[in-house]
Amino acid sequence: MITLYSQYFNPAISRKYGRRISRERAKNYSDDKLEQILRTMNLKYEVRDAHYSRIPYEDSKMFVIDADIKKSTIIKIINEKL
Repeated sequence: MITLYSQYFNPAISRKYGRRISRERAKNYSDDKLEQILRTMNLKYEVRDAHYSRIPYEDSKMFVIDADIKKSTIIKIINEKL
């Protein structure tokens, strides 16, 4: 199980607070776009409302993915497709 938070792709926050991709790529991010990318990768996933631990006061989406891929690999693929 892999957990991705929408903060990983949020251009408004710094890497210190959890962003995992470049700001340039993050500008193209939306939750709908991430769901579309996960569907094209044929991954089983579930979307939940959550709070990311580094920014607990901000609402977030949590994507729970059932896959045998490393989290860093999925983030790199998503980064390329944004």
